[in-house]
Amino acid sequence: MGRRRQSSSEKLFDVLFDLTDMFWQVGASVCAVLTFGSFWTLDWAVDQYARASTSPLLGPLTQSFGWVYFLLPLMTAVLAFIFGAKSYQAFNREHRY
Repeated sequence: MGRRRQSSSEKLFDVLFDLTDMFWQVGASVCAVLTFGSFWTLDWAVDQYARASTSPLLGPLTQSFGWVYFLLPLMTAVLAFIFGAKSYQAFNREHRY
């Protein structure tokens, strides 16, 4: 059986996820950075959506497929939530009474 080769981004995600399980501070930092990135990409998506909706060629497409611009901020927010939940679990495990 062959093994699938992991890309560098998948390896980075795995390492950060494992570090989050050991140190909740790593997960909280990654969550904060991803949350900031989510707001930044949301600002970018709103700007691109506004530009495309005023274009005579892209306007009709934007009415049907305008939600595509918001997939990147949504995926970034989901990753931030995953890291936040994992760091919360690690924090609770470390500070159990």
